[in-house]
Amino acid sequence: MKIQSWLVTGATGLIGQALVKTLVAQGHEVRTLGRTLRSVHGASPYAWSPTRGQFPLDALDGVDVVVHLAAASVGKRWTGAHRRAILESRTLGTHLLRESMVKVGFKGTWIQASAIGIYGNKSQLCDEHTAYGHGFLAQVAQAWESAAQFEKTGPFRLVRMRLGLVLSPKGGTLAKLLPIYKFGLGAPLATGEQFMSWIHLDDVIQFVTWVASNPEAEGVYNVVAPQAETNVSFSRTLAKALNRPHWAPNVPGFALSLFMGEMASLLLEGQNVIPSKLLSAGFTWKHPHLPGALQNCTS
Repeated sequence: MKIQSWLVTGATGLIGQALVKTLVAQGHEVRTLGRTLRSVHGASPYAWSPTRGQFPLDALDGVDVVVHLAAASVGKRWTGAHRRAILESRTLGTHLLRESMVKVGFKGTWIQASAIGIYGNKSQLCDEHTAYGHGFLAQVAQAWESAAQFEKTGPFRLVRMRLGLVLSPKGGTLAKLLPIYKFGLGAPLATGEQFMSWIHLDDVIQFVTWVASNPEAEGVYNVVAPQAETNVSFSRTLAKALNRPHWAPNVPGFALSLFMGEMASLLLEGQNVIPSKLLSAGFTWKHPHLPGALQNCTS
């Protein structure tokens, strides 16, 4: 892969930090765009304010690849204020970034984060052509992608990565689950039949660099492992990776709803997603199977 100039938003998050670290190690020139001038792994920081419409246009000078990851976490209780933050952090920033790239005549590659939640709660296989689903997260993902869309053909290459559950040894969902499972208290949620489409953090980073070096990659990609798992299968596999028992009864769905409110849909619903375009392109996963991925994250 040739040396390039990159601009990354959301660089302090789980994916952003890993991506910047990888790019810097590979010798790329990396800039980050955030609310403060905080340097991440030695990258050059720039500050912006999507809510105020403020963008440092010089951050885009000579940039080859833009990766837009910035978004408020969905893992906080969905109060009215946080629901607005979830939506606006995605739409306002994406729209401002798009307009700024057009203004400076950007001609490179834009890799835009999205989520498989766009398909709603579905047990049937979903590929990149599956219709949008219903519910809050599906609506947010639709608005997120629409903010990046051009009415006609855009002046640069746009790739949307619909991310599944990201597994990492350094944080994210697993960081919340591990203490429970290490005590032998891991259990399926509700019926346990809801699907979990997952992806190891290493393969998210590999996807981003693969896109940057493959000019034919364009449009929407499901960024997940080749096969989804049911919640009960995921739970058993995680317990086995930790060499812990898996005997606790299922956690009742109503209990999760009482405790978490609407946010419980993150745990009670799921998508059975297949990465059809990546499979067709011959993409090679570092961690294609859940047992190995979890072993990597927990060892």
